Amino acid sequence: MAHQISAGSLGAGMRGGALIVEGSPSVSERMRRILAEVAPGLQLAAASTQAQARFMLAAQAFSFVLVGMDGPDGDGAALIRHVRTAHPHIDTIAMSETDDDGLVGAAIAAGAVGYVLTEADDAELAFLLRSIERGGAPVDSRIARRILGLFAASAQPKPIAIQPVPESLAQGKPLLSPRELKVLRLIAQGWSNQQIAEAVSLSVNTIEFHAKNIYRKLCVKSRTQAVHQATRQGLFN
Repeated sequence: MAHQISAGSLGAGMRGGALIVEGSPSVSERMRRILAEVAPGLQLAAASTQAQARFMLAAQAFSFVLVGMDGPDGDGAALIRHVRTAHPHIDTIAMSETDDDGLVGAAIAAGAVGYVLTEADDAELAFLLRSIERGGAPVDSRIARRILGLFAASAQPKPIAIQPVPESLAQGKPLLSPRELKVLRLIAQGWSNQQIAEAVSLSVNTIEFHAKNIYRKLCVKSRTQAVHQATRQGLFN
């Protein structure tokens, strides 16, 4: 069932509308309500099954999808993989009630760019979801810690084939500047660009500039990939 809301002024990350895929009607309606408050002009639609979601994704334009990880008709990671393959321009944000390691790992491996916990209160969820308007990806701070733990646990002692060593490292220079490393540490803790900007007394545009430099230097395209690559290269040590 689709919920259409009148057009209004939206952030760049929310112009195409949102699809909420959740088997629980109460959770689906709550997320719809929070998103409507965060972005009053956002077009919203809801699907209770993966089959319905796939049909709607093929028929309508969306900029992001909220995917319940423990839905009644199967693993939410399967839908995230489908979106990543069939609709690569659409971002997927996973959600679940608790920060279960299995669900978090499956969502990140499938390609989710964000993860929120529905056990959080409305204000916290609204704060996280507002980062989409600024082109960011909402990641609960508890999930950020889980992600770091999962990467650390999966690290292998044998050499891993990764991107060629950047010229700066080959010359003995640090890959990231102290400022970039500080920004990346805060990203790893789930902080939004706005939060980081306030913490280090810089503008949001400056933080976004640092983030783009971090992605370029690490040869990645998202926050999650940046944290993963930095962990593998021991930059947080």
